[in-house]
This record gives sequence, C-alpha cells and structure tokens, in this order.
Amino acid sequence: MVDAVRFAPRQASHLSRMPSEMTMLVRIFLLVMLSATVACSPRSETRGNYLTDSLISEIKPGETDRRTLIRLVGPPSTQGTFDSQVWYYIGRQTEQWAFMKPDVTDQRVVAVYFDDKGIVEHVQRYNKDDAREVDVVTRETPTAGHELGFIEQIIGNLGVLGGGGGGGP
Repeated sequence: MVDAVRFAPRQASHLSRMPSEMTMLVRIFLLVMLSATVACSPRSETRGNYLTDSLISEIKPGETDRRTLIRLVGPPSTQGTFDSQVWYYIGRQTEQWAFMKPDVTDQRVVAVYFDDKGIVEHVQRYNKDDAREVDVVTRETPTAGHELGFIEQIIGNLGVLGGGGGGGP
C-alpha cells in the first residue's frame, strides 16, 4: 500500500506536464501557420505619379496655373510630345504574390490641358480599361560588317597584347 501511494504523485506530475507540452506544440504550430499566412499575403506597390481622386478634385479648370499644379500634385510624369500644353501624370498600383508576376490592379493617366496663359483648361482621366495593347517588334535591323567569332577575336588580339607598341632601341 505504501508503494502505491509513493508512485501516485509521480504519475500525477507526469500527467500534469503533458498538457503544457501539448500547449507548447500547439503554440509552435500556430506560430508557424501565422508566419506562413503572412508570408503569402500580397505585396502592394504604387509606381509613378498616381493621383488620387481627392488630388484630382483640387485641380480647378480656369483657376489652377502650372505653378499651383506643381505645388498640389508635383511635376508631371511627362509632357505632350506634339503639344507642350499637355501634362501627363502616369501611375499604377500593383499586387504581387510571392514570386509571381505582379498584377496591375489600377492604372491612371491624368492629362491636364493648359491654355496659352498656362491656366488649366480641362482634366482628362484615363484608366486601365482605356489602355490599348501595342505589339512589340522583336526583329533586329541588319547592319553592314562582319561579326568576329571567338577564335578570330583571340587571334586579332595577339598583336595587341604582346607588342607594347612604339618600338624602341
């Protein structure tokens, strides 16, 4: 009877430790799962000069001049190629999941047209739906001449490396 009493506390302490070990394992598992979830969340980026709706609403046609516009929203991304009276603000927002290619979630081009006095005439907005696909030409333009091969380059450089040039006594 005495032996049974002596072993009972040891078994009880062993059993009481088990839930804390399980709790620790559960905590570690939850921490790993939380880390994996955070690592897989998308990374959002804004590129260019992305004008928000509130910034665009501050541009007042007939009132805002070029200097005021620069103070409000900054310098333009580019100016019109054929018409210097047009400023373009170009920006886009993208999301990227891990190593995947970024997806364009929003794209804005805001064209600001000025009159001859430098005052805003009107503001035109373009978004991702207004974009047009452009086919990129991948062919190369042939050039006159001869491309040297590897061996020809090595042989051609032998005289350059060894001579030192200029002659001497």
